[in-house]
Amino acid sequence: MGRSSTTRRGPLPRPTVRADDSTLIRFAGVLPFVHFCQDLGLPSLLGQVAPCGRKRVHGVGHVLFAFVVASVLGVQRLAHLDWCSGDALLLKLLRLSSWPVRKVFSSALAGVTDAGLAVLLDIPTGLGVRNLAGAPAAVLDFDSTAVVSFGEQEGAEFGYSGKGRNRRRHHPLVASVAEGRTVVHARYRDGSAVDAAEATGFFAETIARVRARLPGAAISVRADSGFWSARMCAWLLDQGLPFACSMPLHAGVKLLLWMAEFTRVDGDDEDTEVATIPGAQLGMDARVKVVVVRRRVHDPGAPPPGKVVPADLEWRYQAVVTNLSWDAVDAWRFYNDRGDCERVFKVGKGALGLANLVSQDFRANTVAFLVRLVAYNADALFQRHAEDAAAAQPVRRVGLAARQPRLYHLAGRLLREHGRWVLRLPASRLVADLWRFYDPGGFSTA
Repeated sequence: MGRSSTTRRGPLPRPTVRADDSTLIRFAGVLPFVHFCQDLGLPSLLGQVAPCGRKRVHGVGHVLFAFVVASVLGVQRLAHLDWCSGDALLLKLLRLSSWPVRKVFSSALAGVTDAGLAVLLDIPTGLGVRNLAGAPAAVLDFDSTAVVSFGEQEGAEFGYSGKGRNRRRHHPLVASVAEGRTVVHARYRDGSAVDAAEATGFFAETIARVRARLPGAAISVRADSGFWSARMCAWLLDQGLPFACSMPLHAGVKLLLWMAEFTRVDGDDEDTEVATIPGAQLGMDARVKVVVVRRRVHDPGAPPPGKVVPADLEWRYQAVVTNLSWDAVDAWRFYNDRGDCERVFKVGKGALGLANLVSQDFRANTVAFLVRLVAYNADALFQRHAEDAAAAQPVRRVGLAARQPRLYHLAGRLLREHGRWVLRLPASRLVADLWRFYDPGGFSTA
């Protein structure tokens, strides 16, 4: 009997490698996502950002949509966009004669006018509330982030920015809706600090945008301490908006902590206590109250969240100001749910390159940031759509960071058989199950 080709003896095979197969594609798994974006009408919406005033090889709308797809694929820098070139499936799906070079992407991002930027700002809002039509209420979470600059980008200024402290940065503002975990508004800005007038203006614009698309919905507001001020408090009360916002532990709050009566959040938990301070005692409106939560420190090297109060190093303190009529524990837990909005920055920075600057030009960085938020919303809607359609099979909750290598980066072979296009994937049960979940209509078992 001859030796089998699968023998375990002898040296490992060393095949000849040829990179000349035009039917092989690198990003087969992006097919259902692009089809979903087309169902959303996203290419036509991006086409309205910069209508073609003259004949172009690549229309600006097509280039922006290609940037959305490249962001979802995990291509985070303009210098890496060439990895998408030559992929036959991408060219067919995006209606491109050839993949744009880096200069074309830079020109498209920097060439968006003020009118086009206003159109672009409406796209995340429309996508963010798309699944909330008819909802009786909506909770808006406001937060800011820092985009650290390692060069001389326009508008970058020194400031506190977490791991990039004492570096130049941009300081954008983002608002998301808790029910959908999607972005509804954003303002890309330079690295200067946010004052009370700008913060209230951003809140007002965001709420107006959401109310225009969700008429009659009751809106509540949550925000971190960076937005809080006496002017913000007065504005929220004048608007009649329920809110729960973190506030700095200034000297007046620390002084009243000695007279506050703390009770346990849970009867069996000795490490978390809560107290309520009337707003009038802090010189604030009588309609608000301050909920103070403190957590016991067991390990000084790894303390719980909160601020240090001098002469009381046993605890870490957090203050939340609110006009909700709920008890202190419920108001505190309502504010803590704001942590879901951090998912926007965690996913955006880790998988979409939200913190990567693409140019020295401020307008190009602005457009790139907003287009990546559009990609974030589109991917979140895509995941929700797949979950809603999976009535007869297990739901696969796969985040974008895990979906990129498992689905979007699948290699395949694009062939023409009997007058129709066929996409062949590796023979794998895991690949088949994942694809059947995200594209049940296009998957074939034949």
